Amino acid sequence: MSRKGNPIPEGHQEGPELPQGTSQDAGQARVMRRTRLLAGTFTAAVHLVVFAMLLLPRSSAPPLAQPEPEPEPIQVSLVDTPKPNPPGPPDVAMVQPQPVTLPQLPHLTSRAPIVSPPVKPDNSDLLSAAQLAGAASAGEGGGGGGGGCDLARAVQQALRRDPLVHAAVEDANRLGKAVMLWNGDWVRTSGQDGKGLSAVREAIMWEVAFTPVACRNQRMHGLVLLSLADGSTRFAVGSGDWRWSDLLGVHGAASDR
Repeated sequence: MSRKGNPIPEGHQEGPELPQGTSQDAGQARVMRRTRLLAGTFTAAVHLVVFAMLLLPRSSAPPLAQPEPEPEPIQVSLVDTPKPNPPGPPDVAMVQPQPVTLPQLPHLTSRAPIVSPPVKPDNSDLLSAAQLAGAASAGEGGGGGGGGCDLARAVQQALRRDPLVHAAVEDANRLGKAVMLWNGDWVRTSGQDGKGLSAVREAIMWEVAFTPVACRNQRMHGLVLLSLADGSTRFAVGSGDWRWSDLLGVHGAASDR
């Protein structure tokens, strides 16, 4: 049984009364536990302080100051500077102003257009009125020859019915004009490549070549005029004494085609 008036310690059941010595041992045990608790707490606090000091950044100690090197000695030498000469009179060439040269403007020249003189047409193949005065016309006995041989008239009819002859005359600008066609040689008309107006020459040679030999070998005198249907476009053949066969000779158109 517990002592009268002393409370029963919490957590202890009532039991048989302990002796006096046991109560003192329990008090000492509590004191030792408290001391150990305080010591543990103090030790933990010390460890925390040390750990915090380790985490704090350490300021590096300033490096030791190096001694500054002594400056090198400066050498000074005294030099006698010559006195400048007094300025002389100014140079006349420098004082006079230089003439100002103005830029030259481009010289423009205008050229008048060159006008070529008109080319004068070559009308050397055309006959004048005086040359036509003594010429005989086909069908007026100018063809010559008896025995029903009038070669001038036959050639004139061949020229009138040939369309190539009319085209050649128009192309050569010889409509309504008297053209010298053969005077011992075929005459070249201005602007034409061949002699004797190629189409007209070939029509005459073709007609003469297929006539009887006696007709084309008849002797002729002077000019004979062969006209187209309009009556104003005429071709003259002949020169002095000649034959129709002469139009087929070496001087004919065979070599000029």
